[in-house]
Amino acid sequence: MLALAAIAGGWAVARAGGPAPDRDGAAARAAAALTRPSARARVVRTIDGDTAVIAFRDDAGPARVTVRYLGVDTPESVHPDKPVECFGPAASHANRGWATGRRVRLRFDRERVDPYGRVLAALVPDGWRRSLSERLVAEGLGRVLTIAPNGADGPRLRRLQRRAEGRRVGLWGVCGDGLRSKE
Repeated sequence: MLALAAIAGGWAVARAGGPAPDRDGAAARAAAALTRPSARARVVRTIDGDTAVIAFRDDAGPARVTVRYLGVDTPESVHPDKPVECFGPAASHANRGWATGRRVRLRFDRERVDPYGRVLAALVPDGWRRSLSERLVAEGLGRVLTIAPNGADGPRLRRLQRRAEGRRVGLWGVCGDGLRSKE
C-alpha cells in the first residue's frame, strides 16, 4: 500500500520524511528524451484523474515513469489519507478512457521533474489538438492548478475553467459552489 501511495502521488513518502528518489533516473531520462517534437511515449495506465504511467525508449533502453499532468488538479479518488472527493471517480474514469494505451507527445514547461520523481508535463494524445489537462478542465473534471515556475498553460486553462463553471458542467454543476480554483 505504501508503494502504491508513493507512486500515486508521493503522499506516503512525503509523510515519511521526504520526496521519493528517482532511483534509476527514469524521470530525468524521460524529460531529456521526450523533448523532441517527434518523440512519443505510450500511456501504460492511469493512476487517477491527473496522473499516469508512461513507457518510453531512449538510448539507455525502455523505461517507465509517472507523469503528473501540468496545470490541472482533479478531485481525489485514491489518496490514502483523504476521502474520495466529489467527481474524483468520474475524472479518474475519463482519464483512463482517454489515455490508456494511447501514444502521446509530452509538452513540458520550465520545471520538468517534481520533488517526488514524477515527470511534469501536459500529455497530448496522437490526433488530439488539446492536452489531457485542457480536456479535463474544459469538461469540468478538474480545476486549474499552476505551481511556479510552471504556468505557461495557465491563461488558456483558466479560460476553459471559466467556461466550464459558467455552463455548470461536470463538478461545477454537481459538487456545489464551494469549489474554487486552487491557485
